[in-house]
Amino acid sequence: MDERAWQKIYDSIGSVPKNPVIVGFNVNLDRIITVTPELLNSELLNQPSLLELRTRLLHSMRTCTAEEWFVSDPKLYQQFCHAFVQTGMLVIGGQAGISAVYLASTGISDVLCLTHSPGSGTRRLLDRAGVRVQDLSELEKNPSYMIHLIFEYPPGLVPLAEGATPRNNRFIVSPVHLPESVLIPDEKVGPVLAATYPYARAFLSGYQYLHTESDFARAGDQILQMKKNNGRMRIHVECVSVTDPEVISGFICHILPAADSVGLNEHELQLLLKNMNRENPNPGTFEELSPVRQVNGALGICTTCGLKRLHLHTFGYYIQVTRTDCACPEASINALLFASLNVAESAQGTRREISSRGISAYDEVNSALGPHISPGIFRSGNFTIFLIPTIIAENISKSSGLGDVLSSSAFVADRF
Repeated sequence: MDERAWQKIYDSIGSVPKNPVIVGFNVNLDRIITVTPELLNSELLNQPSLLELRTRLLHSMRTCTAEEWFVSDPKLYQQFCHAFVQTGMLVIGGQAGISAVYLASTGISDVLCLTHSPGSGTRRLLDRAGVRVQDLSELEKNPSYMIHLIFEYPPGLVPLAEGATPRNNRFIVSPVHLPESVLIPDEKVGPVLAATYPYARAFLSGYQYLHTESDFARAGDQILQMKKNNGRMRIHVECVSVTDPEVISGFICHILPAADSVGLNEHELQLLLKNMNRENPNPGTFEELSPVRQVNGALGICTTCGLKRLHLHTFGYYIQVTRTDCACPEASINALLFASLNVAESAQGTRREISSRGISAYDEVNSALGPHISPGIFRSGNFTIFLIPTIIAENISKSSGLGDVLSSSAFVADRF
């Protein structure tokens, strides 16, 4: 299929449902900092106390990958926040916060955000966006833990690593939140179940902050309670690029089996697969998996963890795997196309085109798994596979939060 054929498919996108949705749990403020040659050469970024931050930022820029550094030392993190206090701008952050604000902007009239002590500034932004907040904690959050540093950069500011795909991306510096920022307190479980009963969709995140086996088991049990309380509920959990093997293992063993759906990028896919195969998930050992290997990896994760749906977003194309007994193929394709358009618009670029990389990926999968049932739809065993080339926006002014926009919008618009 060529670009003209895909353009016709994009032109035929139908309406999508705008049903009420729950989001949780990680909400904070993001300080968006645009990386420029002037910043890279500034005294600010070259001071000795920021050496490790600069080194990690440059690695992200050389590989053009979205990397996140979780800083475990609160005093060190406060130093970073203080260093950049006069830089960039503050916006709503966290996977739950970004998704909540975006979904409300699409016309969904009821977006309920479950979070812990969001703080007055964060709550004001959520209220302004039309998002309802259910506070799960009475504790005040340390202000420095409410602001994450997001360094957005275009490709080409530093020499690219061999094999790197040039793309706009970001490097995130975050504090390590407590497990309690994700877990629902025992005394709040009843009220939360009552409040969430009318909803059929929940987009949950923040599980990277859990530490122990008991943390993950408790979080998984709370997901199951929400589903038991409401038979219509479909729960999606979102990955992040955390490399701690214990955290990845807890996510695989307790969170994924309890959830219905997961969203992840190509690096997170490899982290899960390496953990399942008992390999060392070292962030320096990533390889570029072919589209066919990505499809096979997604099928393996769904089979192992009992997931109904997996959505993989990578540069130029989206892959989705849905269990056939609960799949609604036309709705899923429409949802993916809808999400692709949303992301291109949110990126605020100057020009848009259908990704040639995505078209090549489609042709490769079609040769291996095809012929397709209909454009973008394949079958493999008990699963239906979807693949679409995405719309790429050029000269974009925003990269932060785009993964949350596409995952949440594709999930809410889907039927399964």
